[in-house]
This record gives sequence, structure tokens and C-alpha cells, in this order.
Amino acid sequence: MAATCALYGWLESTVNMIEGLRLLFGPGATTVVFAPFLLLFIALTLIIFVAGPMFAAAIGAISGGLLLRWRAPSVSRSTIRSFVCASVVCHIILIALATRYHAPFLPGRPREHPKTPTYALACVAGANAALNSLVAALIISQTDHQSKVAVLQRRR
Repeated sequence: MAATCALYGWLESTVNMIEGLRLLFGPGATTVVFAPFLLLFIALTLIIFVAGPMFAAAIGAISGGLLLRWRAPSVSRSTIRSFVCASVVCHIILIALATRYHAPFLPGRPREHPKTPTYALACVAGANAALNSLVAALIISQTDHQSKVAVLQRRR
């Protein structure tokens, strides 16, 4: 969640660039030479917004998976499903409220905020949280599976 909050300004900057992309093709635009560069920057900022929190979630999942492997409890699919749902809902609510009240833990926000509604950007952050939680859950379940296989091999 901290990584998503730290990189939320990148999402707003990306949306500003997407909104500005329409101006390049509008009437009176002098050139469309810069459109590929703008598309490149849009893709770059989206990749950073998605990859940063995913990297943090993967590190947390690896350390959590190793802890679970050491203690040898089992993680059920319903627990993972409820974890992902809770993560998405918490991200959407936190980002929506923090954006509305200009919270200081959202650094790097552009001065010109996008015209896209706050709830839409919060839902994008929630979708990113779902992807990150899914990756973390897959890592944890893979680690859990490997620990079960290791326990079965020791019993033989």
C-alpha cells in the first residue's frame, strides 16, 4: 500500500499526459511529431506505477512465504481470496479519501490535477492492488506448495 501511495503521483501525471494527447490531434495543432514521444512517456509512467508496487509486493510475499515455510502452516485459497479482496477495497478507499483531502502521504502529485474523477483513479489504483496481491498470493502459494512437497519427501 505504501508503494502505491508513493507512486500515485505517477498515475496522475500519466492521466494528465493522456488528457494532453488529445490536444495534439485537435484543430490548430501544429505538429504531431511529439505524439510518439508522449506515448512513450505514458507507457513508461504506467510501467513504473505498476512495477514499483509489484516489486514491493513480491519482496513481501517472498519473505512471508519463507516465514510460512519455516513455521509450516497451510494457506487456504479462501484466505488468499479474502486477502486480495480486502487489499483492493482498502486501496480504493484509502486513495479516494487521500486524494480528496490532499493527504501528505501522496508525494509527487502534479500541480494540475487530472480532470478524470477521483474514484476512477482510485479504481485504477485498486486494480493495481489486485494485480499485486494476486502476484503475492501466487508466490506465497508456490512457497507453501514447495514446503508441503519437502515435508512429504522427509516423511518417506
